Amino acid sequence: MVAPAGVGVSLLHVTIVMLALSWVVFATRTGVRIWIKAFGVDDWLMGAGLVLYSITAALVIVCCFYGAGQYSNALTTPTIMQGTKLFFIAEFFYASSTVPIKCSICATLLRIADARRRFVWTLWGLMVLVAVAAVIFIVTIANICHPISTLWGEATGTCNPTLNSSVSFFFSAVAIVTDWALAILPGALLWNVQMKGRVKVSVALILGLAAFASCATIVRLRYLTLYDDQAEFMFGTGAIGLWSVIEEGIGIIAGSMPALRPLLSSSSRRRTGASGSGQPSAGTAFHSLSNQGDNKNRKRRGDDVKMDTFDSTTLSEAAHNRNKSQTSDTDGDSQKHILKETQVTVTAEHSNAADDWTRQRVLGWEKRNY
Repeated sequence: MVAPAGVGVSLLHVTIVMLALSWVVFATRTGVRIWIKAFGVDDWLMGAGLVLYSITAALVIVCCFYGAGQYSNALTTPTIMQGTKLFFIAEFFYASSTVPIKCSICATLLRIADARRRFVWTLWGLMVLVAVAAVIFIVTIANICHPISTLWGEATGTCNPTLNSSVSFFFSAVAIVTDWALAILPGALLWNVQMKGRVKVSVALILGLAAFASCATIVRLRYLTLYDDQAEFMFGTGAIGLWSVIEEGIGIIAGSMPALRPLLSSSSRRRTGASGSGQPSAGTAFHSLSNQGDNKNRKRRGDDVKMDTFDSTTLSEAAHNRNKSQTSDTDGDSQKHILKETQVTVTAEHSNAADDWTRQRVLGWEKRNY
């Protein structure tokens, strides 16, 4: 083992920070989901991705003490052999963790897509694409050398160093495509939803945060050719490992943000209560969108109730209370016309014998004495 140096120092510190942040965010996500009793498939998938990411990060941290990011002239042969083997194993877990992370984000969007088939099939297609790309990546890097131990010098055989960079370019291209697709889809899903423009933009941004992971993937592309120089493999692992760790860490953190919406909604309601404002928050809007998929098959009921006769005073009270109800609506525009159900109770009250006029009242009207 050697002390981290060069890019290896940055790799060590960034990996520790990203791993810690990922666990904090996921722990908060888990607490929120259990609190609202909504722990689902997307949470299980993100948990699986975090476990695989943690293994990847642990291997990368150990690699920092075996020469990651350093030139071969500063390392001994046994150190290079051990470091190469550890990073090679980390590549398997890197590709494996990408699948559940991306599928978790897709599962979150599927809840909003509901029965809109074009979006449902698109999201399922993205999940299949990520899974197939991961399988191709794993199978390819497992056949870089024959036998594979030739890669780190424990055996004598043949290797194709460019195969590693080629399949890494392919896998990165798929990652960029899926990241941007998952960033654009929320905007398409919210296009026809009735809510204020600012709220719609904020919800789309929360759901589309996965696009930030593609920034790290794009930067990572420029370093993939370092795989071609087999003599300086450990130097190449420094920059490649750094941006790989950032890429998946951002994916976990950004993919968990929509699940934290109840915290945003709760804090917004406290601020609203203090200021008296009735503006809907992004968390409330996202909550209503989630419930839209669950309640879409309910039968809608109208607001109008057919009555036989009303006196002028009763009609005045009805208009006053209807306006009062509309102005005190705290749900905001994000929940209007999505699902509206009105419970109505009709009662008939007869006056004395001298007054045979039948008065019909809707539940909630103020009782008046004549």
